[in-house]
Amino acid sequence: MSTDTRRAVFSQIGGHTALDLVNTVEWRLAPERHIDDLRDYDDVVRWASQLGVVRDDDRAPLRALAEASTREAEEELSRVRGLREAVYSTLFEGDEPGILVAEYAAAVERGTLTRGGAAWEWELPVDLAMPRHRIALEAYDLLTHADLSVLAQCQDAECGWVFLDNSPRHNRRWCVAADCGNRNRAREFYRRSRQG
Repeated sequence: MSTDTRRAVFSQIGGHTALDLVNTVEWRLAPERHIDDLRDYDDVVRWASQLGVVRDDDRAPLRALAEASTREAEEELSRVRGLREAVYSTLFEGDEPGILVAEYAAAVERGTLTRGGAAWEWELPVDLAMPRHRIALEAYDLLTHADLSVLAQCQDAECGWVFLDNSPRHNRRWCVAADCGNRNRAREFYRRSRQG
């Protein structure tokens, strides 16, 4: 992806919204190729809308708030990125979940628990922090309700995308078999053919 092109559709291969947020960093394990798909606050809004973190009718008000308060929107982008990295470091580097706990507490403090049909759900004010607060609620759900014994990372040496391996045998190796899988199989075939 060139530096002037934005991702039109964000990846949803993680098996959980908080993991799909982690996957907004491409080539995580190769710093020289690293691409951040969240370049500005509008990318946060687009990602959150595509993944159902915010409702479609929240997009226009969020964008208007960002245009009216560009500095605050940039700060919020930084906070979302920080939350994303806290999810990754907690799950894959063994860091304590302190940032995630603090973000969850902030979301709960700002929210109101309301009855929404068959279940209770958090209602949050439509402000610049709304996407981050919704992500914090998702991260809490991942940590407390997902089966983390099937948490995995793509075995490509540079990719770094993460997912819940819900395959029948729990032997999924690649984020996307047709992408990292094919590239690594071709690399291994070439290596073997040179040795033979």
